Amino acid sequence: MKKIFIISVVLMLGAGLFAQGITGHGGSEDYGDVENYEANKLKTEIIIPKDFHSTDSSASVRIEFMPMHDELRIYYECMNVTYERGQAMNAVLECLDDFCKEHKYNTYKYLKEDKESFKKDDKGRRKAIYMSHVKLVR
Repeated sequence: MKKIFIISVVLMLGAGLFAQGITGHGGSEDYGDVENYEANKLKTEIIIPKDFHSTDSSASVRIEFMPMHDELRIYYECMNVTYERGQAMNAVLECLDDFCKEHKYNTYKYLKEDKESFKKDDKGRRKAIYMSHVKLVR
């Protein structure tokens, strides 16, 4: 019984030392700054493209880029009365292609189906929002 206890304690100590080496705390290898990683893990860049690829004067496009995960959320927003799903879809695809070229991504895949929502803004005007969520691949 004593031998089993001693062997299990030695194995736990070995596993603890091994885990310290992997996380960068106490190991000889440098795996980067853990605080910097945690700060950048949830960082999201908001990008407003110069060219919306839309003829709708009330339209706007906003891109939320999460560089740590290589994910994009693209929002196309316009007045409800001028909203056309096909135009919104084309504008989002063009902005996505521009982003991929600019940031040197080869392709992308959809993480979720595109969504549409209709809401009122703070002035009481009805807005249409078309949202796309993609994963970028280098």
